[in-house]
Amino acid sequence: MKTSQGRRFSSAAWMLAMLLAAPCVVAQEVQQRYDLAFTPFLPVRTMMLKYEPMRIFLEERLQEPVALITAMDYKTFNQRMRNHDYAFVVTVANAAYLAYAEYGYTPMLRPVILTRPVLITSRKKRFKHLKDLRGATIALPDRLAVVSMQGLQMLREAGLHPESHVRIKHTPNHAAAVNFVLSGEAAAAIVSDRAILQMPEATQKALRIVQRWDAGAIPGVIYMASPQVSAERVTRMRQAILDYVRDTDSGRNLIKDLGYGDLTPATAADLAPLAAYGALLKEAQEAMP
Repeated sequence: MKTSQGRRFSSAAWMLAMLLAAPCVVAQEVQQRYDLAFTPFLPVRTMMLKYEPMRIFLEERLQEPVALITAMDYKTFNQRMRNHDYAFVVTVANAAYLAYAEYGYTPMLRPVILTRPVLITSRKKRFKHLKDLRGATIALPDRLAVVSMQGLQMLREAGLHPESHVRIKHTPNHAAAVNFVLSGEAAAAIVSDRAILQMPEATQKALRIVQRWDAGAIPGVIYMASPQVSAERVTRMRQAILDYVRDTDSGRNLIKDLGYGDLTPATAADLAPLAAYGALLKEAQEAMP
């Protein structure tokens, strides 16, 4: 029998597994799987390091294989979610609303502590207000990310029109946006405050938070289940995740590192306030080739 340590893959192997798992597991009926698919809001290696202990725990608790899955970008992930290619998903607020309202996914869990978009810059930069960035380059995550939509709202509230007063640089994820700031390719970035907590300590120390947008406080992620998964399997998966984050040291450390406080059951009422972001996402997806 393999031990938990023995079942851990190398970083390179897990990166490959996460990138390639989705097309491989789709061949098996969704309702027979316990795969956990993540919107690619962080680099694959970061996700792998954080969630591999959870995967091992779930596999042992459920006594069935559990795969961690992601996609190359938000567009691909959302398309696969719409096609019900995933049994269970961990997705961001705007995509969660569409998954519930239009694709039939069931909300399962959400963080207790909400996430907020924050304007960050290098500690070497001394500007104090968003309005000081007129003419500068601002990095944002993927254009389909809810924090990118919120970032554009923040700019407009500060009197900065994204198409004329500032240059917008969209990047694959929050970490990439931060790296553009640290490399000097962007003056600032707008990312999630919870995402910053998941970055290396050295990166966090190199950043300065200029502004928080409290009006944009929303659940950072929502755990959801495909309508093809039985209620019994949804209940088992929800309870196993809760047992992990509440009853194990690694699970409690994960929740602490993520800044979530805890996970709690999610309901349709939690998703209702996200309708406007869902509408923006739907419009953006329909405009994409």
